[in-house]
Amino acid sequence: MAQLRYLSDDGRLMTMAIEADPFLIGRAGSCQLTFQNDTISREHVRIEKEEDGRFRIRDLGSRNKTHVNGQLITETLLSSGDMIRAGACVMEFLDDTMTRDKLSLEFLTPDRNEPPDVEWIKIKAPLSLTVVQLEAIARVGCDLGVTSRPEDIANVALGRILVDFQADRGFIALRGDRKRDLRPVAHRSLQRQEGDSLSPVSQSFVFAALLQSVAGRYPTSAGGIDPKAGYAACGLVAPLTYRGDVVGVIYIDRPSAKKPFPAGATQQILGCGVHLGALMAEAARKLVDAATRESSAWLSTLRRAQTAMSAEVTGSDTFTVATKHYPGKWRCGDFCDVVHIDEHRLCAVLVDGGGHGVAGLAQAAAIRAGIRGALAVSEDALMDPEVMLGALNRLIAASRGRQVVPCNYVAIDLSTGRLIYANAGGMPPLLMVAPGRLVTLDQSTLVLGVDPDYSYTVTRAELPEKFRLVMHSDGLSEATNGSGEALGDQRLHEVLLKQETFATPNDVILQIDAAWQNHLAGAEPDDDATVLVIGRE
Repeated sequence: MAQLRYLSDDGRLMTMAIEADPFLIGRAGSCQLTFQNDTISREHVRIEKEEDGRFRIRDLGSRNKTHVNGQLITETLLSSGDMIRAGACVMEFLDDTMTRDKLSLEFLTPDRNEPPDVEWIKIKAPLSLTVVQLEAIARVGCDLGVTSRPEDIANVALGRILVDFQADRGFIALRGDRKRDLRPVAHRSLQRQEGDSLSPVSQSFVFAALLQSVAGRYPTSAGGIDPKAGYAACGLVAPLTYRGDVVGVIYIDRPSAKKPFPAGATQQILGCGVHLGALMAEAARKLVDAATRESSAWLSTLRRAQTAMSAEVTGSDTFTVATKHYPGKWRCGDFCDVVHIDEHRLCAVLVDGGGHGVAGLAQAAAIRAGIRGALAVSEDALMDPEVMLGALNRLIAASRGRQVVPCNYVAIDLSTGRLIYANAGGMPPLLMVAPGRLVTLDQSTLVLGVDPDYSYTVTRAELPEKFRLVMHSDGLSEATNGSGEALGDQRLHEVLLKQETFATPNDVILQIDAAWQNHLAGAEPDDDATVLVIGRE
């Protein structure tokens, strides 16, 4: 469900579902969301739902303009976590059908110098906090379950902090093993989109909080940063602390706002850092304790169910097939299947139900079984699966217990030399067409069950005589080592681009496994991971 989180005119944190289409925001009583603020036009912005289920926001010629993630817009598509500024009012857009990308630190400046001529105020302890500020700090950790992970706490808290401070962007990162290691665990508006500009964040601001244990505010007066320097117009930063130790950092800013943050905001952000650091550290401790008592047995039960629901994956005289499964520390739910129609035709399916318990396992197994059943009824569905995927989509959308379960469908017909693929929220399949040549089978995607009227795109491609098809769940590329660094798509692609990797599917699996073991160096990833390789000589 799509929602907006915002501060009401009387300062209360509110959440409103975007149910009307179009959804209007402004001062007029005819708008679905109204603000009595002089900076808001009578009808300021409109939010509309696109055919693919995404939401588009349009500025309606407002006097004080509309910004999304600090960037001036006339219209743009929204992603979950986007921060909308209409006049002086900030709202957070939330959509539980979308996943937020993991964040790299590319937005940090490569050098450690502060922007020139910037007054940079630092403090180590709150001087004074009002009752209203204390209430806002306490609100950062409310409505969180007792089993919330530190990442879950950071994600919810960051959205509330941005709304409370009326900021446009921000991130929360935990400290790594080394002095300057940072691992982002929550972010808003700092993921660069293709072709977009992104105002950088000064390393000196971030690492001052991390290394000196100080909160900071910049600048102290309006216009303190020259826009030509490229930095955000104003920002706040504070350490996350727990029992006197700095465990991370929180940073928020406004790339284009005309007014700096008030002086009292520095004390408030420092208080948020103390409160949030304790919440996240205690959550990590509770999760470890709970896992020792209960999670091991529960995960063992889920794995037995996963094994019972899985189908044996085999090759044929024409196709060689190899698989590898890596168990996760906390989650499991991957399924892969290969259906051989005859000696020239097959389909491969990979479904990821991890993280949703029994419901996720059941839905993932049902998707796999549904595809097998459809192919048994009509072999025509193999290369034209639009009707089959549409029926599955409507069935899951109507289910009261639906889960966000990504899946991929790939079919091969050697008699025509064609491959087709359809992605429903999974990782793009990778096609090795020759030694050193790799094609990413990417396309727009939406998880099954989100929009019952969504039409899935089926992409067709020509196949060479010899090829290797690699499918994998996100647990492979997102597995992190002891420093919190993910294996990532680039490392996986580098392995597959090696001349010697264009070998048998078993050899491809061995090369991927070597990269996996080398990167993790003994670390246990949270999620399970599955790799499926299909080859033809």
